[in-house]
This record gives sequence, C-alpha cells and structure tokens, in this order.
Amino acid sequence: MRIAFPKIATILLAVTSVAFMGMSVAAYFGRPNPIAEMGAEEVADYTFESTPDGTSWSVTANIGADQNTKQHATAYGALLDAFESKSGQMKSETDTMTERTTVIRDAIIAIRDQQKLDIDALDRKIVALTQLAEAEHSGQMQKSQELQGLSVETKDLRDETTRRRQDVIRLQNELEELKTDRFRLVDLRRILTDRLLRFQLENEALEIRYQQLQKLTDK
Repeated sequence: MRIAFPKIATILLAVTSVAFMGMSVAAYFGRPNPIAEMGAEEVADYTFESTPDGTSWSVTANIGADQNTKQHATAYGALLDAFESKSGQMKSETDTMTERTTVIRDAIIAIRDQQKLDIDALDRKIVALTQLAEAEHSGQMQKSQELQGLSVETKDLRDETTRRRQDVIRLQNELEELKTDRFRLVDLRRILTDRLLRFQLENEALEIRYQQLQKLTDK
C-alpha cells in the first residue's frame, strides 16, 4: 500500500498537470485576436498603429471633434479605447435621436389634436354650407317659378349658390390636405422610431463587445 500510494499520487499529478495545460492552451487560443478585431466595421473610423519594436499601440479617430492620437501598452488597450469612444459616440447619437423623437412625437400629438378640432369644425361648416346651399337652391327654384320676370335677381341668386358650392368643395379639399398631412406625420414617427430602435440595438452590441474587451484588459 505504501508503494502504490506514491505511484497513484504521481499519476494524479500528471493527469492534473495535463488538464491545466489544456485549459491554458484553450484559453490562449480562444481569446479574441485584437489585430483581427481592428478591422471590424464598428471601429472602421479609427486608425491603429504599432511602434516599430511592437512595444506599444496607438489609436486615432478619423472623424469627430477628438482626433488626438492615444498611446496604449497593448493592442487590447488601443482596441478597447476605440470601442469606448465609438460606444460614447453611439450613445450621444442615440440620446439626440431620442430627444428629437420625443419632440416630434409631442409635435405630432399637438398637431393631431389641432387637426381633429379643425376637421370637426370643417365638418360642421360643410354640413351648414350644404344645408344652406340646398335651402337656397330650393328657395331659388320657388322664386324662379314665382318671379320669372325678374331674371336678373334669379341670376344673382344662382351665382351665390355657385359660390356656396365652391366654398364646400374648397373646404373639402382643405380637409383632405389635413388628413394627408396627418398620415405623413404618423409615417415620419414610424421611421424615426425604427431608426431609434436600430441605434439602440447597435449600442447594445457595442456594450457587449466592450464588456468582453474590458474583461480581457483587466487580466
């Protein structure tokens, strides 16, 4: 038993060592390649450069207000800096889009409420003018039969009826224009909402990538 125990311990130690070595190799080769990540679409607006001796890396934004070159000891640090900058930019754009969407949504609500009042008023005006035109037309016909000799007065009444009918047509056209404007504003709100959702999804993807690189940098 005393002779077998050292042999068993030796075998267990060898197996454990091989297992740890396998885990180390898997962790080393399984980590993201920073050089490959520098070609990702999310950081296409950044330029990465290494020193001739490969001891440090720099990152420079190609667009935006801050285009100062930043130095980092590792490629991971430079890549993380670019992702942090891109994430901040996307967050700023998302916040701006959110504010703009809120303003437009409030404007749409206000315009829609005002349009409802205008449409109701126009509907009432159209009904009143229609009733008035019909009443005047009926009166004209009666007067025309009674006063055939007064052709001039009859013509004036007919002209007035025509003007009333033209007013009805004009108001109906204005009503259709208001409805068209309302549909256009609703469609604009839908487009802006879709764009905001796309920015939010892109921001979430950048946040996940940022957390992964943060963990590697912390190591």
